[in-house]
Amino acid sequence: MSTAIHPDNGQFIPWSMRLSSFVPINIPIAFGMIITAPTPFNTILWQWVNQSYNAALNYGNRNASSTYTTQDITKSYILACAASIIVALGIRKGLSRYTKSMTGSKLVMMNSVSSFFACSTAGMLNAWFMRQTELETGIDVVDPNNRETIVGKSKVAANRAVFETCISRYILCVPIFIPSLCLFTIEKLHLMPRNFALKTCLELSLFFTELYLAVPLAIALYP
Repeated sequence: MSTAIHPDNGQFIPWSMRLSSFVPINIPIAFGMIITAPTPFNTILWQWVNQSYNAALNYGNRNASSTYTTQDITKSYILACAASIIVALGIRKGLSRYTKSMTGSKLVMMNSVSSFFACSTAGMLNAWFMRQTELETGIDVVDPNNRETIVGKSKVAANRAVFETCISRYILCVPIFIPSLCLFTIEKLHLMPRNFALKTCLELSLFFTELYLAVPLAIALYP
C-alpha cells in the first residue's frame, strides 16, 4: 500500500503512474517501437505514446514539495514530446540506408539500437523538462530521524534528485536489447515459429522479460 501513496502529500498515485504499471503498459509500447516498420509515421506515433506515458510517470513520481502549475506541466510535456520525436527521427534518418533493405531479426536488432538511443535520450530529456519546477524552486529537505520535520528547501538536492532520475532512464533502456538478441539467435537456429500467433506470443514474452528486468535494474542504482 505504501508504494501507492505519494510520500510528500499522502495522496494516492494513479495506477498508470506507479512503477508497478511499468511492465504491463510498456509491453505494447515496446512492441510498437521495435517490431513495427521504421517509417516516419510509426516513429512519431510510438515516440509520442512512449513520451506521453513517461511524462505521466515523471509527474506522478515528482517531488510534490514543489508546486506545479498547469502551464508548467503543459510546457514540459510539449518540450519532452518534441525532443523525443526529433531525436528518434534523427537517429532513424541516420540509419535509414542500413534499415531500408533489412527484414526479420536484423531489422529488429537495428530497431533496438535506434530505439535505445532515442528512448534513453528522450526519457532523460522528458524527466529533465517535466521536473523543471523542482530545479528552479528546490525541494524540501527532511530530518532523517523524523521525516515529518522539514529543515529547509534545497536546489542542490533537487539537482541531484533529477540528475539521478535522468541517469536511471538510460539504465531502464539497456534491457531493450534482450528481445532483439534472442530473436536474432532464434532465427539463426531456424527455430522461429511460422505461425503468426505463436510468433507474436514469443515476441511479447521476450518484451515482458526485458521490462521485468529493467525496473529493478534501474531502481537498484540508488538507495
